[in-house]
Amino acid sequence: MQVVWSIEEALATVPDGPAAVAFGNFDGVHLGHRALLDRVVAAAGQLGGPATIVTFQPHPLTILRPDRAPAALDDLAGRLHGLAQLGTDRVLVLPFDAELASQSALWFAQTVLLAACRAKHIVVGHDTRFGQGGQGDVQLLHKLGAAHGIAIDEVGPVLAGGEAVSSSRIRRLVAGGEVAQAWQLLRRPFALSGPVVTGDQRGRQLGFPTANVAAPAQVQPAAGVYAGWLQRSDGQYLPAVVNAGTRPTFAGSRWQVEAHVLDFAGDLYGESVRLLLGHHLRPEQRFDGLPALLAQIERDVQAARVWTASHNPLAADPTPLDAAGHG
Repeated sequence: MQVVWSIEEALATVPDGPAAVAFGNFDGVHLGHRALLDRVVAAAGQLGGPATIVTFQPHPLTILRPDRAPAALDDLAGRLHGLAQLGTDRVLVLPFDAELASQSALWFAQTVLLAACRAKHIVVGHDTRFGQGGQGDVQLLHKLGAAHGIAIDEVGPVLAGGEAVSSSRIRRLVAGGEVAQAWQLLRRPFALSGPVVTGDQRGRQLGFPTANVAAPAQVQPAAGVYAGWLQRSDGQYLPAVVNAGTRPTFAGSRWQVEAHVLDFAGDLYGESVRLLLGHHLRPEQRFDGLPALLAQIERDVQAARVWTASHNPLAADPTPLDAAGHG
């Protein structure tokens, strides 16, 4: 997948063939996004050109309404990986700043979609808004399409459980600890991405060394203990029990997300990893003394061991594996 980092670079590398294009933030690359992407990829195949996505970094609300800017489901690398997995050929990442925010909807359509992307087929959500003040909408794109011979493909909401799938819905699920439900809507486990940083060494002192992962820009899970995996930079998935919270047994106040990797004795400090949260084991709680805490950690480790042995981090949903090891 080709990634282009500015309008200038996009104009200098305009694709040879007409493109099918969608635009948006695509945080999480969830089921709703997949409905758009499937249409983009299919249309690109018919056109013989690239399936193209235009996305923004950071989230537009970070500039427009910082007080309302959401914590991200994915970092940019995660978004790009998700887009590539679904057949995207080309991504234009636009740095979202005050200058871009001030551009009109017509400018965005003509400069970005038509000139930089060579759009011949545009796929949009039914409630799409774009350009300064959200002036642009589907009706504007239809007028532009009629004038330039561009097909405008409008996609309705994707429903799951009677409710539209959206990034905000999945953020609420993660923040509520409902990571299995988030997995169903993301079609992959929710993951925190970041470097392994030095903690207070408490886990090592207790006999359960942990990898502390810093991902402050992402939505944080509800305080508690989770079964999941630590994915290393080389791609391997290591079963883990993950604790998110403040360590109330030790009167802690600083938020930490740390993973005890099962049956692992290596050094992860400084490595960029992903913590995949698959199953909520229990809420965070305070214990009366170390013996009670250690006994619970042993139970958590065993529960995580059993759970991860019967689940696949690469599965599209959290359905347990059957006896043959298939989802």
